[in-house]
Amino acid sequence: MRHSFTGRGNNYGVIEGVSVNQPTASLVSTVIIAFAIFLAGRLSAQDRDAIIAKARQEKELVYYSTADIRDGTALVHAFQKKYPFVEPKLLRLGSTQVVTKVLQEHRGGARLFDVISATSFQFYEIHKEDLFQKHESPERRAFHDDFKDKEGYWVSAYHNASVVAYNTHLVKPVELPKSLDDLLDPKWKGKMLMDSRETEWYASMIQILGREKALRLMRGLAKQDLSFRPGRTLITQVLASGEAPLAVNNYDHLVQAAKKRGAPVESLPLTPVVSRVTPIALGRYAPHPNVGRLFIDFSLSEEGQKILRGFGRSSARRGIEPDDLQRKGIKLYVSDIALAKDYARYDKEFKEIFGLR
Repeated sequence: MRHSFTGRGNNYGVIEGVSVNQPTASLVSTVIIAFAIFLAGRLSAQDRDAIIAKARQEKELVYYSTADIRDGTALVHAFQKKYPFVEPKLLRLGSTQVVTKVLQEHRGGARLFDVISATSFQFYEIHKEDLFQKHESPERRAFHDDFKDKEGYWVSAYHNASVVAYNTHLVKPVELPKSLDDLLDPKWKGKMLMDSRETEWYASMIQILGREKALRLMRGLAKQDLSFRPGRTLITQVLASGEAPLAVNNYDHLVQAAKKRGAPVESLPLTPVVSRVTPIALGRYAPHPNVGRLFIDFSLSEEGQKILRGFGRSSARRGIEPDDLQRKGIKLYVSDIALAKDYARYDKEFKEIFGLR
């Protein structure tokens, strides 16, 4: 099982999957990491100058992203301000679209993208085709281990935590479920929303809870006459409209954003809270590899992460303002990209249990 982490000021302590709060150890660890990042920057200054010189000759960036167009545009504009000699091209694609486009381009011999950021299972589908190259960004050291691979191909640009969400006008505090098992109470039958594309969450729950316990929960939910919608943004809108009082699974950042806009919605983080990574990586056949390296470094830097955090995204970089769940010390279970190896099996099971096509 993947390690879990809890964020209290983004000082993480993890031992065998159990988060610990050790202020002294955390302080020492933070100082060591900060010094390592500083030293890496000093040692790589000459290499960095060489990368910038080559990037000036390349002049362009082609970036494929599954992030909201608002997030991606802000990041690209800030990057261009830092490196005005670069002409960036951002292509925003849906999770399934990015896989289809990249694989079609590859099979057709096209070499178009420099950098991709995509949600975990979709990223894996591209990665398994050997379409990324290693980039040991000096910014990697600032990120918790569960948010980067050991080989040096990717780091998670941000992550999305899944929570139960509810309409505050329709559900009283005393009525709130205390656990996921409470969602099986008959009083919730016919009153809950769920994304019809929850294969990754399903796979993660099996890994975290164990197959028997997870299947018991899933089969119980399937008997609750769930109302399915394609996508969590839509679910947030439907929940806010009062069409249903509760959503089994939604992204916390979407709930918080809707709440800021005045929608009567709130998050309810019931254990286990699964968080989905969004890796960013350099294309193996990138036509502008040095610009791509600069862009990845910028995206993972303190400046880049603050931009994404400003749009409500959750960062795993130490020193960045924690999100609401991190401030509350909620333990997150990071979704394991390796589960995507068995995607077909998990997807088949998920659809059969919930009667989906």
